[in-house]
Amino acid sequence: MIKEFQKLLKEKHIDYYIVPTDDDHQSETVGEHFQSRAYLSGFTGSAGTLLVSPNEAYLWTDGRYFIQAAAQLEEGITLMKMAQKDVPTLLEFLVENLKENDTIAFDGQTMTAQFVLSLEELIDMNYNLRCIDLLEEFWKNRPPMSHENVYYYDEKYHGMSVHEKIEIIQEYMKENDCQSHIITSLDDIAWIFNIRGNDIPSSPTALAFALITLDQSYLYLQAGTYDLDTVKTLQRENVLVQNYNQIYQDAKTLQGRVLLNTANTNYQLFTQIECEIVDGMNPSQAFKAVKNDIEIKNTKNAHIKDAVAMTKFMYWLKMNYGKISMDEINISDKVLEFRKQQNLFVEPSFSTICAWNENAALMHYHATEESHSIIKGNGLLLIDSGGQYLDGTTDITRTYALGHISDIQKKHFTMVLQGMLALQNASFLYGCTGQNLDILARTPMWQEDIDYQCGTGHGVGHFLNVHEGPHGIRPKPKFQGEGCILEAGMIVTDEPGIYLEGQYGIRIENELLVVNGSENEYGQFMHFDVLTYVPIDLDAIDVNLLTYKEKHWLNDYHQDVYKHISPFLNQDEKDWLKEYTRMI
Repeated sequence: MIKEFQKLLKEKHIDYYIVPTDDDHQSETVGEHFQSRAYLSGFTGSAGTLLVSPNEAYLWTDGRYFIQAAAQLEEGITLMKMAQKDVPTLLEFLVENLKENDTIAFDGQTMTAQFVLSLEELIDMNYNLRCIDLLEEFWKNRPPMSHENVYYYDEKYHGMSVHEKIEIIQEYMKENDCQSHIITSLDDIAWIFNIRGNDIPSSPTALAFALITLDQSYLYLQAGTYDLDTVKTLQRENVLVQNYNQIYQDAKTLQGRVLLNTANTNYQLFTQIECEIVDGMNPSQAFKAVKNDIEIKNTKNAHIKDAVAMTKFMYWLKMNYGKISMDEINISDKVLEFRKQQNLFVEPSFSTICAWNENAALMHYHATEESHSIIKGNGLLLIDSGGQYLDGTTDITRTYALGHISDIQKKHFTMVLQGMLALQNASFLYGCTGQNLDILARTPMWQEDIDYQCGTGHGVGHFLNVHEGPHGIRPKPKFQGEGCILEAGMIVTDEPGIYLEGQYGIRIENELLVVNGSENEYGQFMHFDVLTYVPIDLDAIDVNLLTYKEKHWLNDYHQDVYKHISPFLNQDEKDWLKEYTRMI
C-alpha cells in the first residue's frame, strides 16, 4: 500500500505528505472515513502520525503503542518511538531534513492549525505548503462520512440548559475581550448545546461546528441529521442551526477578536479567518470537567449499575473458567451482555480490551476475529472496558488470575494494587495538579526499576468522551491544559500498571471523584471519593507484601463493594461476592 502511495507523491511532486490520526475536528477516535493513517500504514492504534516521502515513510506514536506498531506496520515504514532518547519529533525531523523549495502537503481539514503554525515558526527557508486530500483519489471505496441522527440530551441527566452554558461562555469571552468564539471539538459542542449523536465510535457525539457571538449562537450540523423539533428547541435557547460546511463561509465574515483553540481547529478553517485570533483552550473544557450536583448524582448511579454488570461478569468468569470454551472475543461479548442488562445503557465507552497473558503487554491491544487468543491454562486476563449510560460514562480495568499464577506475577499484581490504593486514598492541599500526585501511583513500580509508559489517569466525560481534559494524572503534562488544578467535582481515573513484553500485562483501574476535605490553618484539603465498586481479584494478591495500612484500605474498599453491589445480586452471587470481598 505505502509503495503505491509513494508513486502518487512522485507524480504530484510532493516531497513530504503528512497523515495525522484526525478528522475535521481533531477527535481522539475517528470514524472509518478518516482512518487514512491506518489504511496506509497498517497500524490501527488510536494515536500516531504518518510521514511519507517518495522513498521513505515514518510513523510516530507514543509508548502505549510501541509493541503494536512494530507488529502491524507495513514493510518500509520506520517506527519513531515518541519521547525516547535520540528520537526527533515530527517537527524536528522536518526541520532537519527539509530542503529548499521542498513541498509539504496534507489534508487541510484534518491537520491542526497549531501544527502548521509551529512548522512555519521553526522552518527558516523557502518551502511550499499544499492542502490536498490525496486519500480522496488514492483510497478506492473509501467509507463515506458518518451521517447519524442528532438528538437532544435531556436536562434531567445533566441539570443545565443550553442558555446557561452559553451565558458563562459569553461572560468568559467578555472578560477576554473576544467578540466571537469558534468551537470545533465535538465533546465541547455536545456539552454546550446539549446534543448527542452517533458519528464517533463509542462517543455519543455528532459531527458539528459551532460559533458563539455575544448576542447569537450558531450550530452547524450535517443536513438530514436533525429534525424540526431539534431546530425549535435550539431556537428557544437563541441558537440557530446552519449547514455543516457553512462555518467556512461564516468564518470569513467575523470581526473583532475571535477565540479559538489552534490545537483542535483544522488548518483549512483557520485560514478563512481574517480578523484577530485569540488562541486558547476552549473555556467549555474547564467548565464541563467540573461536574454539577445532578451530574454527580447520575454518574454515581451509572457506576453502581456498571459495577453490578462487572461483578456479575467476574462471578461468571470465575465459576466457568476451565469448564467451558473461552477466548478474548467471546469474553468481550460476555462483558457487553452483562452491561446491556443495565437500565439506560447505550453502548460501550470504548472498544473493550480483553487481553490474555502476553497480549496484555500491549496497552491498547484489541482482539479481532482474525487474531485472538484462546483462554486456557494458567495466566492473567486483563479487561479494560466501560459503558456509555444516559446517566454517565464509566471506565474500569480489572486483571484476573486464572488457574495458577507465579509468585512474581503475584508480586507485580500486588505492586500495581499498592500504587492504585495509594492514589485512591490520597489527601492533598487544594492547588495540587495531577503531576503532583502521579508519583503516589508509580512509587511501588519505581522502587523495583519498573515504569509504565503512559499516564496514570485521565478525566472522564458525562455521557461523553471517556477521555476528557483538561486535567489528568501523569509525571508531566502531555495535553493542552493538563497541568490544571484538581477541582472538586472533577472525575479522574486511577490506573497504574506493569507491562512486560512477551509475558503479561497488569492494570487495575477505578474512577475517582475529587471532593473537598477539611479546611484549616494550612488550607483546603482535598481527597477522592471512589466511584467504581468492583472486587479486586484476591487470588492474584501476595498479602505478605501489603502493609497494615494497605490491607486496611483494601478491606474498607471491599466492604464498600459488598454494601453497594450485593443488593442487586442473586443469592449464589452474593455468597460468592462475600468470599471475594473477605477481610485479609
